[in-house]
Amino acid sequence: MAYRIEFVDRILDPVHGFIDLTQVEKEIIELPIFKRLQSLKQLSLTNWVFPGAEHTRYMHSLGVMHIVDLMAINLRTVDYQSYFNDEQRQLLRLAGLLHDIGHYPLSHVTEYVYLSTLVEENQSLFDYNQRVKEQIDDLQKSDTRIPDYMKDRYTVPMHHEYMGTEVIKNDNDIKRIINKYCSFVDIEDICDIIVGCVARKPEISAMVQLIHSEVDADGIDYIMRDATFSGTSYGGFELGLLFRNLVVTKYNNIDIIGIRPKGISVVDQYLISKYFAYTQVIFNRHVAILDTMAEIFTKTLIRLSKSTYPGAKELLSYIKNHNTNDGYLKFTDRSFWTQLDALNKTDVDLADYVSAFIVEIHEKLQHYQEFEFNKESEFMITSNDRAKVYESIIGKDIYHNLDSKEENRLVLFHRKGFTSEMPEGLYRRKIDDINNEPITDDEFKDYNTKRLQEGVAVIEPDGDIHLLVDDKKSIMSFLYNTNTYILREYLVDNK
Repeated sequence: MAYRIEFVDRILDPVHGFIDLTQVEKEIIELPIFKRLQSLKQLSLTNWVFPGAEHTRYMHSLGVMHIVDLMAINLRTVDYQSYFNDEQRQLLRLAGLLHDIGHYPLSHVTEYVYLSTLVEENQSLFDYNQRVKEQIDDLQKSDTRIPDYMKDRYTVPMHHEYMGTEVIKNDNDIKRIINKYCSFVDIEDICDIIVGCVARKPEISAMVQLIHSEVDADGIDYIMRDATFSGTSYGGFELGLLFRNLVVTKYNNIDIIGIRPKGISVVDQYLISKYFAYTQVIFNRHVAILDTMAEIFTKTLIRLSKSTYPGAKELLSYIKNHNTNDGYLKFTDRSFWTQLDALNKTDVDLADYVSAFIVEIHEKLQHYQEFEFNKESEFMITSNDRAKVYESIIGKDIYHNLDSKEENRLVLFHRKGFTSEMPEGLYRRKIDDINNEPITDDEFKDYNTKRLQEGVAVIEPDGDIHLLVDDKKSIMSFLYNTNTYILREYLVDNK
């Protein structure tokens, strides 16, 4: 007898209304390892600036499960036939529910630290500013990089998605519950969908794209949720129109999910909303410095012998042994503040171990304060010309101050574009340049398959398939190379 999805309970969500739960989902969300997500704020310290931004990874995970199911229900073949059955829907719902189960305290702020090779450094302010200078100086170089589409995130060990797969594979209760109610579900399939891997089993390509592509359930929920809770207005787009225009077709014998031409406008609207999510909230001048201060101090916590914050190897051990050890359950936002407070209560003089710059970050965060913003320093430009942006920046005092060894200024540099897509002609020329000779059409198909999987494919009624950025009906065909660059300076007291 074929599996049929039956809902046994529901949760009221401020963004999507009632979110229905199957029995397997109801039991998973009651597990301590999943409830841990209730202690991880979605936007780190953003609630210090946008007081409503108290939402958690727990709420977001439920939202992604809900959105990916709606996408699965609405997905049609080019001749308007339903695509997914209930077993596939349940697999997708579980992947959406569990996609963030490996997230870090303070979300991406801490993740950046564990992904960094600089964790062991006793970082000075000068070191930090020099890395910003290197980022700026890269703008003068010719952009020879090509997007690494559908990169296998299994190769990035500390990425939160990889960590999530380790949690799932090592959690006896999750596996037991899934096997009890959904024996047809392969745990490896859930993990592949979470990390965006299509290499092991190409037939799950369509499922991977609903969680991992430029317009996916994860992005849709966080854009809507972050806007709702931060109180901003950027999160509005016609979700129903997007769902009605979802379509799947074959390219190079691989399933590609895309949109019908009628859906181009709503995808443009969505990508612009994502752009404003960064420029209005993530790169807000207060949010940006608070996140940076927390990131820098997290590096100190990992390095400092007086701290009990886990190093990378210890954290992986926490995860592998979390059925018998509650170290990972306690690795939440609360653990950061506990460590911050503990260093203030011991007989340790922090100044004996770290620079004055780090000591001041500790004091500021303890008192809910941030470094003072230098209002005269801010430089912001939106452009598609990297060279001109570089020329504009190097003429500013803020750029030249980066070489100063006086530890009284901290500079932040941000960059955000509208899309990661690249037009087919430009993409192919870059591949030819790297190979030092033109590639054949058959060879390009393999490159283009991954490009279509990760980007937003437009699927025409006649079967033609191309990326949004190659469609003149989309404003992304004009904005694909446009970025906003923000440079700001903050004053460090070093009392």
